[in-house]
Amino acid sequence: MIDEGTEELVIVTARAEEIRTGLDTGYSIEELRLPLSRRMVHALVAATTAATAVKLKALSARIAELEAGGVRYSGCYQRALEYRKGSVVTFASSMWAALDNVPAGVQPGSNTAFWQLAQKGKPTTKRVKATGSEQ
Repeated sequence: MIDEGTEELVIVTARAEEIRTGLDTGYSIEELRLPLSRRMVHALVAATTAATAVKLKALSARIAELEAGGVRYSGCYQRALEYRKGSVVTFASSMWAALDNVPAGVQPGSNTAFWQLAQKGKPTTKRVKATGSEQ
């Protein structure tokens, strides 16, 4: 079902296209020198308004999409995974945010075009590899 705002937008867009078609016709030099009629001014305003309304509707949809996404925590970094823009991972006790779509194997901190440090963690102590015998 189409709401009133969408229906009105469709009507205005169709009317703007009619006006645009009329404006694209060839005018003689004498016709171009004549002052604009009130009808022509209204037509120009309607065309501009319709174009702006279409752009605003697209931007509103994009804003809603971005706000719905929020921050996506993806857990600990795994080199075999690809990460989408906006993903947040932990790596080396720090939190990293993906600035762009990150291909698999691009480690946080290795490429500033893909990763940004969001929260620096405390360095962990080195782990000692256990062997079968003490020396």
